[in-house]
Amino acid sequence: MMQTNTKIRVSTQLKLALLITLLVGLSFDEAYSQYNPTIRSARPGQSVGPFTTGKNVFQVQTGGTYNGYSVDNADVTGTNYTYLASLRYGILEKLEIRSAFALRHDKTNVSDVTYGGLGMWNAGVRYNLLDGHGEKPSLGIQADARFTAVDEDYKAANLAPRIMLIHGQRLTDKLGLTTNWAVAWTGNNTDPAFNYTVNLSFPLAEKVGSFIENYGTVFNGDFDNRWDTGLSYLVNNDFLLDMSVGYGKNDGVSDWFVDAGVSWRIKFK
Repeated sequence: MMQTNTKIRVSTQLKLALLITLLVGLSFDEAYSQYNPTIRSARPGQSVGPFTTGKNVFQVQTGGTYNGYSVDNADVTGTNYTYLASLRYGILEKLEIRSAFALRHDKTNVSDVTYGGLGMWNAGVRYNLLDGHGEKPSLGIQADARFTAVDEDYKAANLAPRIMLIHGQRLTDKLGLTTNWAVAWTGNNTDPAFNYTVNLSFPLAEKVGSFIENYGTVFNGDFDNRWDTGLSYLVNNDFLLDMSVGYGKNDGVSDWFVDAGVSWRIKFK
């Protein structure tokens, strides 16, 4: 009975979040086009921007991450490889639908057992609330949920919703700030986690960008945070290459990752 009640509460929270997002989105006009001369990608890094793809634009963001961890004062290590793909489509200039999935392979030295498969699948919407232009801030909101239709090793008991406020701002001609502020549920209980990212981005050359980022989670009074940095290369206006590295140490566990990927878009007439 307890699990049934939890499922009902989480499902209701998700439906309410999606409804509010859609109503807010439809209440704003389409005064500004979201379609940018060059592709806007959530890669590299953990932060996502406040803008959508633009109407009738299909965008793919995909990459592979190799992650390792070790436990201090113990002979415990592990690695995992994750392939992540995000699909985005603009149904209005300021409103997009989106979905993402991740394939994982995990291994630890504690045993010879390895496991893997579909580790994550989600879907949701993003709406650009405010297009600030120039140094004025831009705001967006995203609502999505992770489904339970994944491999057994990664399955949560219930749907796992998330609501995120997205902020983006140009600080100077060469420095941009992006922050994300989210409340999310694991799908296994009703206690929410609070996630944040703070990303400073800057160009290194005409087609080369870089960033430094701090991101973390507060859950049941426990605070974890990590750092990452990386590079992106704009091959052309619709195609982007990227790579990044990150490190964190929390509660006696050190972890790191290396990541590389590509993003591209297609505009339909």
